[in-house]
Amino acid sequence: MTLTTIYWFLAGGVALLTLGGEAVVRGGVMLIRNLGVPPLIVGFFIISLGSSSPNLAVSLEAALVGAPDIAIGTVIGANIVNLLLILGLGSLISPMASAPKVVLRDGGAMLIAAGVLAWLAHRGAIDREAGLLLLAGFILYMAVALATDWRRHAEHSVSCAMSETRSDEPSAAGGFFTVVIGIICLVLGSHFLVGGALALGSELHLSQVLLGLTVVALGACLPVMAVTAIAAIRGHTQLAIGHLIGTSVFNVFGVLGVAAIIHPLTISPLFAAVDVFVLLGTAVLLMPLLAMSWRLSRPKGALLVLSYACYVVFVGWRQGLLTPAMIGLG
Repeated sequence: MTLTTIYWFLAGGVALLTLGGEAVVRGGVMLIRNLGVPPLIVGFFIISLGSSSPNLAVSLEAALVGAPDIAIGTVIGANIVNLLLILGLGSLISPMASAPKVVLRDGGAMLIAAGVLAWLAHRGAIDREAGLLLLAGFILYMAVALATDWRRHAEHSVSCAMSETRSDEPSAAGGFFTVVIGIICLVLGSHFLVGGALALGSELHLSQVLLGLTVVALGACLPVMAVTAIAAIRGHTQLAIGHLIGTSVFNVFGVLGVAAIIHPLTISPLFAAVDVFVLLGTAVLLMPLLAMSWRLSRPKGALLVLSYACYVVFVGWRQGLLTPAMIGLG
């Protein structure tokens, strides 16, 4: 397989994941609205399963083809992309309000999720029992979020507001057809993206750890990045922080939980030594940044983007792709 073909595989995978994620969200919203489900639950569907469906599809595909480093790396890398790069770029475009409830409740859940992942990385594996534990953690998070958001107006509830942004007519047949199309696109997209990444690694002698943390994670996050950028350009930033934090919580508890139940995952010592602590440190860094004036300003966004750039440089250096002289240190 030539490099050109590999790049087409990667691009096709990203395009199909983007289309599939959006189709699953729209079709799912139509289906559950047709059942008379409250907007709050509709919003949580969009935040969790809908937004994380590309990550879920990629991690499942990677686990099933025997590439656990890509499965784990995609989740860790996607969360770092969400919390550093996407939030940073969004706040550079337009400063973002960070509601105290989102910071304390969802930010706290994000901290716990990162801590649990660090503990699992120390164990070296996520077996089926640990996968069930992760899913239980997500169910608990959802229960707390539903209890604290119930009967709140949309302006005080990210989930209600997310639901109100979807104006699809609740057609059961149309919703079912759209979900089926979305699932097919997700399956094909994850197959192309993971297959392309493995071929790229073989061709350029890149590790699965590097590919999962960077190429695959960025590809899976592009839909969320595009939505956040458009919202920031239009000045609709009040949902972005809660949406990205909620998605990051689901990535750890939901995506890894489901993937480990279907196929237990081993965790590379590289992840255990550094990357899970980068994710944990990112969560710790975000809490005071969001709490200061309850606003993510442009200078704070610049700090987040710079932090992500430093992390990518470090990952490249660790892989041997960069030398001190190449990055101006020698």
